[in-house]
Amino acid sequence: MLKHLLFDVLGHVSGLSDAQLEQIEQSLPATRALIDLLNKAHPVIEHAQTLYVEAQPLIDQARKEWQTIGPAAQILFDVISHHLNKGSSPAEATEAVRAALSGSIKGVAQDRGMDPGMNRVTVFGGTGFVGRRIVRCLGDSTATVRAASRRTGRAEGDNVEQIVADAHDERSVEAAIAGADGVVNAISLYVEHGGDTFHSVHVEAAARIAGAARRAGIKRFVHLSGIGADATSSSPYIRSRGEGEAAVQAAFPGAVIVRPAVMFAPDDAFLTTILGLLRTLPAYPLFGDGRTRLQPVYADDVAAAIANILRQTQKPYPIYELGGPRIYSYEELLRTIARTAGLRPVLVRTPFAVWDAVASLAEVLPQPPLTRNQVELMQIDTTASDSRPGLGRLGISPRSLEEELKAMLKRTNAETQDARGIRAK
Repeated sequence: MLKHLLFDVLGHVSGLSDAQLEQIEQSLPATRALIDLLNKAHPVIEHAQTLYVEAQPLIDQARKEWQTIGPAAQILFDVISHHLNKGSSPAEATEAVRAALSGSIKGVAQDRGMDPGMNRVTVFGGTGFVGRRIVRCLGDSTATVRAASRRTGRAEGDNVEQIVADAHDERSVEAAIAGADGVVNAISLYVEHGGDTFHSVHVEAAARIAGAARRAGIKRFVHLSGIGADATSSSPYIRSRGEGEAAVQAAFPGAVIVRPAVMFAPDDAFLTTILGLLRTLPAYPLFGDGRTRLQPVYADDVAAAIANILRQTQKPYPIYELGGPRIYSYEELLRTIARTAGLRPVLVRTPFAVWDAVASLAEVLPQPPLTRNQVELMQIDTTASDSRPGLGRLGISPRSLEEELKAMLKRTNAETQDARGIRAK
């Protein structure tokens, strides 16, 4: 069919007779054979196209699965390659993989370029929202972790030492750092009170910790900041974050800055607050017109990223920006949360001036549900820059807000049913 079509077209265009075309055909045996082969392959090609259409949904699903399991699989491939390159037999390489799968974190860490010399890490703010998660991630390995905070509090993980340290006191900081290989500053302030101002905490204390770390010969220093930090901002909070980054880099050349987007977790003040308000308010007030863009990131992913930065042997990037897998407008975020929770909210646009006034009143409470710095942050987009390394560069597949919200709702429903069962008894 293809051969006849080709020669019909050629004859029509050229004006040659059938005899002349037959003569040309006889003088091109390879071309004739190729056309015959293509004629035979035509049904196979059509069948393959049909199979590809059927396979496309499976290809898409497999891609999503490998986005999750990819980093783990890469560890296994690296372990096998490492042992084979050293001259090990396939059986020995298999045994190394078995050890990795059975929980030999130390062996896997070394094969993935983890620093075996990071034996002790001090985490300032180690009992806070992010700090205790960093402590847990580091404590799960062979490292000894000091959870340093002004007051003793909840710290999670094995191999954890809780110590009292005041970031405003030079000697206290030096004592907390003594003998450590790595230091993390996860101290942050959301409401000013007494001598704790944005500048004293985010700039002065951060520089004090970084300077002490440099003098002590600390191998690696990680400073937790935030996306949107800007030393030129008119907002005291945002400006102090930007100034703090500069102060840390000046005090400890080579310090690593980690900027997460807004973080969520079961015990956060972000996702849980929104969900509670969506359930109780007859109409939910939007921040401005609801177009501000956010990229919420799971707090445990941020903690895991910082732990990886500390333990990797290769030189880290100077700045990481950590965002979740999806960017939302604020209105889209609210509707996503509501839809996942089975709610249908009425959303009302509310000027930022109103929010600022409400936040000013809320800040007199011991644990304010809203602060002016949060209102200020909601006026700027807080999304990770494509030009900065993020979670993917650290081998972390980010957990989505919808996944965590579904898990939270499932746990809440189970706890409610358990409580009802107890009361029924």
